[in-house]
Amino acid sequence: MMKTNARRSDESRRALIAAARDLFGSLGYGATSTPAIARAAGVSRGALYHHFADKAALFTAVVEAEYRRVEGEIEQDPETISDTLEMLVEGGERFIAAMNDPASRQILLVDGPAVLGAGQLLAFDRQTTSHSLLAGIISAQEAGRLPGDIPADALASMMSGAYDRAVLDGFGESDEGRLAILHAIRSLWFGLSRLA
Repeated sequence: MMKTNARRSDESRRALIAAARDLFGSLGYGATSTPAIARAAGVSRGALYHHFADKAALFTAVVEAEYRRVEGEIEQDPETISDTLEMLVEGGERFIAAMNDPASRQILLVDGPAVLGAGQLLAFDRQTTSHSLLAGIISAQEAGRLPGDIPADALASMMSGAYDRAVLDGFGESDEGRLAILHAIRSLWFGLSRLA
């Protein structure tokens, strides 16, 4: 009985996060109500408040899940890529592709900073997508593919900001824009590599 209740509770929580992601992503945080989320998830408002103290707590769970989703896209098996610099290029391309979803942009880049504040959002980012980027930079530096005298954390911060801005500017939305930003990503990493 306890396993059944725990499973049902877990299913309710996952349904709430999924429904909230859809609504926050399409309507934005401000226009999304907790009754609408509960209805979309097929649960009562009481169940929503059993799992989350308020709308902001649910949004925090959605942001965390979204960062994990994007990180999962970035860290897919790189197939036959063994060059650390090519892995960085591939990771950047995968980030742009993962963030091509308008819901991701709305949740992580528009509402995230406003609702959670820069500090909390940065903490999630550093545990997931930026952590992957930093690890890739360090690997490329250790392999002699990037200059070792550039502080890895500073380079990760700069490139993370560049990727976010490219997404906000809509470069992932069309084939032409995607090709342009992928060319820019490749040019930046390989340009830096020449300094190594």
